Amino acid sequence: MRYNLELVFYIGSTLLEGPCWDFREKVIYCVSIEQGQIYRINPETHEVNSFKTDGSVGCAVVDLNGMILSAEKSGIYRINPKTGKRVFLIQLENDSAMRYNDGKLDPRGRFLVGTKGIAVDHKGRGKLFSFDGNCACTIVEGTTISNGMGFSMNGDTLYFIDTPTKKVGRYKYDLDTGGAVFDRYVVDVEGNGWPDGMCVDLDDMIWVAEWEGGQVCKWNPKTGRKISKIELPCANVTSCCLGGDGLEWLYITTAKCKADRKSECGGLYRVKIR
Repeated sequence: MRYNLELVFYIGSTLLEGPCWDFREKVIYCVSIEQGQIYRINPETHEVNSFKTDGSVGCAVVDLNGMILSAEKSGIYRINPKTGKRVFLIQLENDSAMRYNDGKLDPRGRFLVGTKGIAVDHKGRGKLFSFDGNCACTIVEGTTISNGMGFSMNGDTLYFIDTPTKKVGRYKYDLDTGGAVFDRYVVDVEGNGWPDGMCVDLDDMIWVAEWEGGQVCKWNPKTGRKISKIELPCANVTSCCLGGDGLEWLYITTAKCKADRKSECGGLYRVKIR
């Protein structure tokens, strides 16, 4: 299948990550981790709003009330996108050598957010936290780079990536308790790419962005078979999410590397997949 790639947003970010679609406002959010910025982008009007964060920001999601939940150096914040008002909620990670990385809302509105080392990778010190607005817990431990995640359409399966494994793991997920139990690996990424962010589409297929792989690949998690791929003009492809009225668009974030520093890598792209 041929995909037509469209550049939606570029501002020179070194590490653009975590696209998140707000279906109410029809805007796409993403974060510039190293610049400490959250961007709110209208893909049709090209209007952009930005929110400065406290140091590096691993991810930002839109909660069930339309507020931004931001995982920053000093903790988790709630941000009102209309006023910019910030409220500190909780600090989940107290290890000074670690920072927040990718995150998602579960179908019940819990904020799941993982961690990784700041300057270097720390094998086994990463975690995946869950925060429901009142209580927090750790649902996956012993990771190195806690990264992409997504849920099956019925919500009983969590897909989760610990990047150095080069695999996508499947977990049995309890929507009532928020607990996750590892089941098995469903995707094995071969070649130069490392699995980074991911999403699940309406057919329960999974899309995985590949750091150093220059592509996003569509996989069948039941068979482990690669179905198709979208090639990008950037080696470092960081994450992806669905967006649009019918979730017909796949939004893709990228990062710069030494080989393509002068290109539009570090931008937000999209392709129509439905």
